[in-house]
Amino acid sequence: MKIAVKRPGKDLLGSHCRFVAEAWRRFEDAPDPDRALPRPSESAMREDPAAELRRYRQLQSIHILWRDLTGEADIAETGKALSTLAGECIELALAAAERAVAERHGWVENEQGERQRLIVFGLGKLGGGELNFNSDIDLVFAHDAQGRSSGPRRVDAADWMKRVARKLIGLLDTVDAHGRAWVVDTRLRPFGESGALVWSVPAMEQYFLSEGRTWERYAWLKAAPVAGDIESGRALIEALQPFVYRRYLDYGIFESLRDLHRRIDANARARSDLDDIKRGRGGIRELEFLVQSLQILRGGREASLRRTGFLPALDACSRLGLIPSEEAGELRDAYGFLRILENRLQAMTARQGHELPEDEPQRRRLAELMSFDDWHELESALAAHRRVVTRYFSERFREPEEQTEAGDGLWPPPENLAERLRRTGFQDPEEAAEHLTRCHADLQRRPLSAEGRQRLERLMPKLIEVVGRQRPPDTGLADLLRLVDQVSRRSAYLALLRERPETLERLVRVFHLSQRVAEWIIAAPQLIDDLLDPINGFELPAAPKPDPDDREASLWALSRWRQAGFLRTALAELDDRLDAVGAGRQLSDMAGVIVESSLDLAGSGDADLAVIGYGNLGAGQLHFESDLDLVFLHRSGEAPRRVVQRLVSALQMPLPGGRLFEIDTRLRPNGRAGMLVSTLESFAEYQRNKAWTWEHQALIRARWIGGDRSLEPEFEAVREAVLRQPREEKSAASDLAGMRARQLRERRESPTKRALTDLQFLAELGVLTRAAEHPGLVAHRRTDTQLEALAEAGWLDGEQARALAEDWRGLLERRHMDWLRREPAPFDEDGVRERIDDAWSDRFGCTPGEEKA
Repeated sequence: MKIAVKRPGKDLLGSHCRFVAEAWRRFEDAPDPDRALPRPSESAMREDPAAELRRYRQLQSIHILWRDLTGEADIAETGKALSTLAGECIELALAAAERAVAERHGWVENEQGERQRLIVFGLGKLGGGELNFNSDIDLVFAHDAQGRSSGPRRVDAADWMKRVARKLIGLLDTVDAHGRAWVVDTRLRPFGESGALVWSVPAMEQYFLSEGRTWERYAWLKAAPVAGDIESGRALIEALQPFVYRRYLDYGIFESLRDLHRRIDANARARSDLDDIKRGRGGIRELEFLVQSLQILRGGREASLRRTGFLPALDACSRLGLIPSEEAGELRDAYGFLRILENRLQAMTARQGHELPEDEPQRRRLAELMSFDDWHELESALAAHRRVVTRYFSERFREPEEQTEAGDGLWPPPENLAERLRRTGFQDPEEAAEHLTRCHADLQRRPLSAEGRQRLERLMPKLIEVVGRQRPPDTGLADLLRLVDQVSRRSAYLALLRERPETLERLVRVFHLSQRVAEWIIAAPQLIDDLLDPINGFELPAAPKPDPDDREASLWALSRWRQAGFLRTALAELDDRLDAVGAGRQLSDMAGVIVESSLDLAGSGDADLAVIGYGNLGAGQLHFESDLDLVFLHRSGEAPRRVVQRLVSALQMPLPGGRLFEIDTRLRPNGRAGMLVSTLESFAEYQRNKAWTWEHQALIRARWIGGDRSLEPEFEAVREAVLRQPREEKSAASDLAGMRARQLRERRESPTKRALTDLQFLAELGVLTRAAEHPGLVAHRRTDTQLEALAEAGWLDGEQARALAEDWRGLLERRHMDWLRREPAPFDEDGVRERIDDAWSDRFGCTPGEEKA
């Protein structure tokens, strides 16, 4: 956001900005404000480093202020320029401090003879590249050195680094005739003022692992190495990312940030409320909380949120849909206005403060610096922006509604709990009361933190209230209490359910509907994160990128991705947002990604290998409990058996989220007796001359899934040639009818599954016997589209085919819902069975399950 006055003259800068006036008084050789200063030379820094630092900092700041006032730089550019200036001054001061300490104690060197340097971290506005004209700079010091210095008065590395840090602070912060360069604040280091000034890298890592507090996550979100050993600093920042950004959605952060904001707010109100543009209502601090809370909450899952600057982080929140674009635009404007006002206020007063002036002359000068005609006009614009911030902040950080009367008195369980549950509508109140009483007793024995127990006691009455609104309320209660027991030690999940009432409502409803989904979430509570995720809704989450150097972590990430994808697919089906055909396609797509990623981890590289999917995977209609029917082909030479073995092992490896998939390779040529990996030529020869009719039937749904893409058209050519071979319908019908009869003798099938498979056999008989005359049939792998294509080929009556295709889709929907829901719907034939039997009789000459004579 750019706010500019008419081209200011040098006199205006001196009369309206005390910062400028004082700098010009100290340095009479100051250049014109539109000229940038060159960085101090090494010789000048050796002669009088303190004076050079103060001159460079103050006069270069005037040049930056000039560009800001004239509109040549916006707020982002101004903050970046001031932060860059601070970084240059810190680096110059560090070099001078190192020389001073080395003159007395020598240098600290590693085994290669390289000089070791202090790591200087900038936190707050410096780390975010957002400094003001009179900001202090938050510095934290670390080192990754060992041993002792090389000089006549040798000291160990830690002592040497501490002496450098103290000297650096003195060069920047000491007040002399030239003022000071920067106010340095080192209180954000571990343990604050009581902690060591300089920490070793291992000690700092251990501190954040065992002692780090919530406010430090907030502080280190804006941390960056600004001077010294930058490479080691970046490595330490990377190592601290899991501390700042948790893998799970940490809704507990809202309570902590509310507490933090209350303390800040109370301090601000003790001084002044509306006159403090940083800490008052609608001020910069509330703006920062709005965005940084989302960064901390979701940054572990969304790398794009890991930004140190406010504006880049706001843009990332907007792109992910966490902040609506219109709201983001208003917040961006408010931030620009408040930060420009903050900058010009500090330039005017030459102080770090954020309080608006009370006397009329200063108010007038500030209004002129902000390009307003008078103070009232500036005050009105400021109030409008603050109202925007206050509105959004209040919405985001409002306290969750406490439980209503429906949940009051039911937790902890009272003596008359069963009677009260009966009045609430429970069908078996005695059993429900027993579950609740046992859960309470178990949780009382659990060693929970005070924070966790408080969250639990706040959540349970609300949970019981929401359960009581289901009909009947009993269904799913026992599973919900199992989940509560499972997550009781992970209080962030308790906070999530309290902070997001809609997620609690969703959780209770899903547990009421689906035993399968309930078991998934109980086994992997992190799936609660995906239960109502506004970033991706019910779309598949982004697939993790495999890292061949860390195979175990990559497989774990794939397992977690599969869990999340299966859950979102199931939820979409339960909500009628996705039909069974779409769900099957989505699950098949996931399987394809997992196969490809696992191939990368198996070291396939440029291996001559194609993975062919048969069955439901090939048809793009994978079910939640499907295994993967795979066949492996290559062109020639030595078969890549080791790659295939590693692939199958990876896919079936026991993982925290369960195996990725069970693998079945029995559909390869000659079944279990055949080679695990066949050449394409031998596969084609087998299919042409040796395969049974049922093997050609299986080939109808086969397709390339992963591996060498150039093998896909070659496999398709073989498949099409085999399926287009002329076949005598009576013989093919006899073979398929016999195969179906054996299936029904050897396994039990639900009425729905039986009807689906009967339709599949019917359609595949048509493809096998009509593809020679109608080649387009082989392009269809799904039963309903095959039936419709067979009508166009004249093999089925058009009306009959449309009815059967619709039956297939309805049966598939029923199968998915029967699997997901606690109570399967009774099989309502509605003429389905009769239509299937009639079609079978027409084409097979018998009914399903009978073998033709």
